[in-house]
Amino acid sequence: MNVQSIVLLMAVMAVGSMGAASQAFADVPLDIEVNGDTFDHASTIIVDGQIGDLRTGTPVTVIVTGSTGVVTIEQITPSSDGSFSVSINTASPLMKYDGEYKIKATYGDAGINDVVFVTLEGGLVKGTSASAHEEHHGYEAADLTNELNYNISGGMVHSITSTNDDSLLITIHDAEDGSELTIALPDDIITPFNDGSFFVLVNGEESDDAEQNGNSVTIPFDADTTEIEIVGTHVVPEFGTIAMIVLAVAIVSIIAVSAKSRLSIMPRI
Repeated sequence: MNVQSIVLLMAVMAVGSMGAASQAFADVPLDIEVNGDTFDHASTIIVDGQIGDLRTGTPVTVIVTGSTGVVTIEQITPSSDGSFSVSINTASPLMKYDGEYKIKATYGDAGINDVVFVTLEGGLVKGTSASAHEEHHGYEAADLTNELNYNISGGMVHSITSTNDDSLLITIHDAEDGSELTIALPDDIITPFNDGSFFVLVNGEESDDAEQNGNSVTIPFDADTTEIEIVGTHVVPEFGTIAMIVLAVAIVSIIAVSAKSRLSIMPRI
């Protein structure tokens, strides 16, 4: 075989391998990996990812869930080559329990995603005496039941509360199989992620059946459902709570002014 033939063969092989690599990459529109599979509670989990079909201005959403529900959510804009990286601190109070944690990255829509699982060891074992809601949120919730418009079939909404600064917890009673909740989520109550979406959990598990149309979310659920959580980027506190704070400040100010006025008009001895 002469030199020209060898060069031609090498060129054909190189082009073929590039095509195969490109096809393989196209078959994986989103791929993530982490720097290990087992961590303690004083570690940093590094999530490195690659986008196969980059869309300008579209962020990647990385959601970490554990036994108590959502523990952290990050949105990152990929670099020009489609790569991205996220650091997760396992010392977070929301990751204090041992066990398996799910890390899911979503890009553009729910169909473009990848999932990895990690295990945390050397921390606390999750007890059964407190509900996941109490363990996860740990403080008094603001009641928003009368602030939101919703429609439910096959069950009853007992309460809607803002459990922290980025999610709503909907407590369901008398649920039935084939039930459905449709709820409007105005921006003055809860704001979505940068891509306009919300993250939905049913009984602490991510819902793949929830559908969103603008700021309205429809969530199917079955008979064993007791809690639905909707996660965004910010929940506005209940107006009544703010009003009470303002009223308390006003009352204190009035008392202070009144006391000063009485002192000023008292005759000097």
